[in-house]
Amino acid sequence: MKCIGNLTGSQSRRAFNTALCLLAVAGVISGAVYGASHNTAGSLLLSQNYLAFLSGSGALCIIRDTFIVSAAYIAVAYLAGLFAFGQPLGAVLMIYRGFGAGASSALLYSTYGTAAVTKVFVMLLPYSMAVIAVSVVTVRELMRASGSVLRIWVTGENRNEKVIDLRLYSLKFAVLLIISLILSLAEGALYLVYNAVG
Repeated sequence: MKCIGNLTGSQSRRAFNTALCLLAVAGVISGAVYGASHNTAGSLLLSQNYLAFLSGSGALCIIRDTFIVSAAYIAVAYLAGLFAFGQPLGAVLMIYRGFGAGASSALLYSTYGTAAVTKVFVMLLPYSMAVIAVSVVTVRELMRASGSVLRIWVTGENRNEKVIDLRLYSLKFAVLLIISLILSLAEGALYLVYNAVG
């Protein structure tokens, strides 16, 4: 009976992750449509530094710029998870993260035409997929924590037991920050390799 319960929990988790990925895909599509008709190059809020490699500022600036955006995203998600009604913001954050990737892709194609294919597949796609994967985990944790806070608020569960959850929650977000730093380092290294080869 325990195996059936675990299997059901695993299926539920997979379905939830799939739903978050679908929100990101909706964001990518809406970002691509928006980016095809609007220039998002000057808007850090919309482009989310997915195209930092085009700045020509060097690898260290790419690492810094991409990490700052990821850290801000993770910080907003962390804070939203501490509120009972943070879950809708989680869905918005997931769409937003995808939107930036879609808008950046559209900007590349509108600027470089068919020459953008290499840039998209080498520089944008691997980084944006990895960032969206981290965002899925980030938003999943936000929604779990927000759901726990809501349960405490509605049912009045023992708050002392939740102190451990807050520590674990904070630790998970610290790990997500470290993973984001690693992704930014990888994007900077990929930039150096791409420039050396191309």
